[in-house]
Amino acid sequence: MLLQKSCPEIQNRTEPNLLSWFSSILDIEMLKRLMISLSLTTVLLVFLSSSPVWAVQDDRLGEDQMIRILLPESSVVQKETYRLGDIARLEGPDPHLIARLERIKIGRSPLPGRNLNVSRSIMLSRIRSAKIDTKKIVFPASQSTRIQRAALKIPGKHIDESVLNHIRDAYSGMDIKPRILAKTRDVFLPRGEVSYRFIKKGRHLKEGGYQTFEIEFSVDGKSIRKVPVRTYIKLYKDVLIAKDTIKEDHIISEADILKVRRNVDRMPSAYVTDEEDILGKIASRAINPNEVIQETTVSAVPVIKSGDRLMIVFETPNLRLTAPGISLQKGALGDRIQVRNLQSKILVYATVQDRNHVQVN
Repeated sequence: MLLQKSCPEIQNRTEPNLLSWFSSILDIEMLKRLMISLSLTTVLLVFLSSSPVWAVQDDRLGEDQMIRILLPESSVVQKETYRLGDIARLEGPDPHLIARLERIKIGRSPLPGRNLNVSRSIMLSRIRSAKIDTKKIVFPASQSTRIQRAALKIPGKHIDESVLNHIRDAYSGMDIKPRILAKTRDVFLPRGEVSYRFIKKGRHLKEGGYQTFEIEFSVDGKSIRKVPVRTYIKLYKDVLIAKDTIKEDHIISEADILKVRRNVDRMPSAYVTDEEDILGKIASRAINPNEVIQETTVSAVPVIKSGDRLMIVFETPNLRLTAPGISLQKGALGDRIQVRNLQSKILVYATVQDRNHVQVN
């Protein structure tokens, strides 16, 4: 105050300068605040513009730009594998993309005559594997389709009839009654030129009985399927049976036998059908009434009995030796029996030549 009062000129000069200095300080502070505010605003704007939460970019295509895959309720495929174009109709503005999609392999076709359901998810998975953006694809209608393999149906009853005809041809001229044990189901084959052949399965020692035939189907020369068919065949023949009991060593005559018609399926394979094969022979064991006579139950009448004296013969193209012997078994012509050399006491087997001679081989 003293200074101001004593120096009024200084006072007048200083007040404006102080105000100017103070004002400049205020301007600088405001400018700094403004700059800070602008900087924060700029950072915020940059953050907001780059943030996906606030700046949403709609990259979805319009419906007219999408590829539409239209699935029918069902479809038929021809080959072992099927492509998207085989089971769907594709529409859209990009013909090149449509052609590419149609060529995509979806999977293996079902067996002939079988169905398979193909879903949208399976098709999309195959499309992604082909490196195609699925955002460009839409299924506007059905989300799945049922496919069936094109096939040629062969009714099971036709197969069974073919097998029966094959059996009748194989047993031509014989009295047979074949039948199918279980009906064969219908068979479905791929379309093409079909051929087949019969294969008899297993070893069948009997002429009739249970037998399995296999039909091998081929299409265009390639074997496709084998179908087994089980059968039973009754085969009737005239066989010889004993009228009454035939005792062991009895010489068989016409009065001892009868010829009857029988199903030979259940008989041993050595049954006798011709009388000439057993007349004049002896029963090798007792034969019961109505028993089927077999080759093993009869034998030729022996010309040598056990204990008979005979001559043992050893013969080569340049040498013939003989020695007295005794039979130890009975035997018919051609039978091999055991004999003893009376000179050397050696036992040998020899073939019956007649009632007095046996030959050592």
